Amino acid sequence: MDLIALSRLGGRHLVTLHLLLDSQSVTRTAERLCTTPSTVSKTLNQLRGLLGDQLLYRQGNQLLLTPFAERLGPTLHRLLSELNSLTSQGGFDPATWQGQLKFALRESGMVWPMGPILGQLMREVPGLVPDIWNKDEQGLTALAAGKLDFVILPHDQSQPLPRQPGLVWETLREDKLVCLLRAGHPALDKPWDLDAYLSWRHIAIRDQELANPFFEQSLAQLQVRRQISATLPDFGSAAALLRQSDLILTAVKGWAEQAMSRDLVIRPVPFDYGAVTHSLVWYGPAGEEPARCWFRQRILQLARDLG
Repeated sequence: MDLIALSRLGGRHLVTLHLLLDSQSVTRTAERLCTTPSTVSKTLNQLRGLLGDQLLYRQGNQLLLTPFAERLGPTLHRLLSELNSLTSQGGFDPATWQGQLKFALRESGMVWPMGPILGQLMREVPGLVPDIWNKDEQGLTALAAGKLDFVILPHDQSQPLPRQPGLVWETLREDKLVCLLRAGHPALDKPWDLDAYLSWRHIAIRDQELANPFFEQSLAQLQVRRQISATLPDFGSAAALLRQSDLILTAVKGWAEQAMSRDLVIRPVPFDYGAVTHSLVWYGPAGEEPARCWFRQRILQLARDLG
């Protein structure tokens, strides 16, 4: 261990580097540190000399991470979390805590279940500033790299989960699947069964990180398949198309009930599709920091209390 080299690498350097890796912007890092961009640039140059790597390089109008900086991200995030624990031994006080909490989820997840949960959290922790990302922009890879605090996503319980070292999955809410149709859909005038379900065209929801839904595999085992006529990024945009077409959307029940209006009708899924859940995902080592630990436990409790 080179103690002399380590002595030159102070906490200011580590925090600045963490924010630079997160934002890839000198200006945004300066804003978060309440300092000037020139000060951040000076610290970045010192870091380059101390670590022997460029860390960030400019390409057009963007700052990009070097391969070394990409590898450094998760280790730095874990180190700062452990250092923060040393300075937070007094515990966590919701009334006085101030800071950002970074979430990634589907847009529909703000309707259900995270909208009610976040609303209550912000009442209990007045200094909380949620920073919400679309899961397709910042997902499980960003979580493992320390760029997020939590990811919330719905998935089939039998679905193989992505294997990311250090990520912990815990059930937030169990849910069911339902079918959504527009009011006045011709299928509503006839018996609703598997044949009816398969005779109409469907909307699929894109997911870049999870495998095909288990209910699709269940249909394959029955040697049948849906006719997919549109693929959309989220339930909300799918519902907008649903209102203007004779397509069918298979969606989680909690969201569907919250999004219901007089122009949409719910029908059960007419086959055995397994169980569906919403999971809360976090990076294990960082999750033991007092604030994150409190938020994680409180989010899980509020989810259990939802009607």
